[in-house]
Amino acid sequence: MNKITFEEYKSGIRVKYEVSRIDDVTGILLNPTPAQLRNLCLMKLDNSLTKTDSNVFRMFFNVKEEEHLRKEIENFDIGKFKPIISFLKGEKDSENMARIELAAILVNFNPRPYNKYLLNDKISGRENPEDSLFVEEKESVIDNIPFGFIEKVALKGKDDKIEKKTAIFLAVLLSLFFMGYTVKGVFFPKKECMQWEGNHYIAVDCANDKLGIGQLELIIPIDENIMKLNKLDSNRKINFFKNDKPVVWYCKHDGVVELFNTPGFHPETGKPLKPITKYIIKKYNLKEMINAI
Repeated sequence: MNKITFEEYKSGIRVKYEVSRIDDVTGILLNPTPAQLRNLCLMKLDNSLTKTDSNVFRMFFNVKEEEHLRKEIENFDIGKFKPIISFLKGEKDSENMARIELAAILVNFNPRPYNKYLLNDKISGRENPEDSLFVEEKESVIDNIPFGFIEKVALKGKDDKIEKKTAIFLAVLLSLFFMGYTVKGVFFPKKECMQWEGNHYIAVDCANDKLGIGQLELIIPIDENIMKLNKLDSNRKINFFKNDKPVVWYCKHDGVVELFNTPGFHPETGKPLKPITKYIIKKYNLKEMINAI
């Protein structure tokens, strides 16, 4: 198992949890208890599990193929959900694969399970592209042009002359395409990474040699959800709650409470952000906007 990639997988699940706990219409993930997670598992079961998710359920609940899954979940020791809650909240790490995969299902993290996440990661460029596997019946795509297209066109032509002309045409077409793609990449590099700058993330070029030299902030692949993270000015009045639910998250950094607009992780320390409370507002004399619209 790739230790670095597995840690990234777990971090992604925790970030998804912070987002899901606010959007969860059931309210279970906001502050889950072992009994509530057991009920959430039953709800997932009622909504039909994929074959992969079903295998994860049977692995975690230790249910044989011929046994009734619902009955086993209903009679399951709910105390075994506590490590999952600790993992999701960032209170305690876990290396137990069954727990991690069940957590991914409960917060609806994708791609899952880990082997699918790892395959997706390899195709995205972590490993040598020559070692990557074609996915979905050899329909891998570069800028929306499938490699399988060449094979299908060649097979359609029954006449040798037509096949040769088609092959030459495709060769010229692909040459022009890759020439254009290379020029575009050199002069107009696509910014597929992001880096924390001051109080927000900015898009940067992953391959820029100047980046990372003397930089304390990490350069990571772009994630649209994480890109929304902004640090708020704690010296100004802030509306901390909406409909009695927190809309601000905080984390202590060098003894100072820093405020953010979305859940997630602190961009410099990696610590999970916590939802604001009245106690924290009062303790650190934060300026709250009263009767804000």
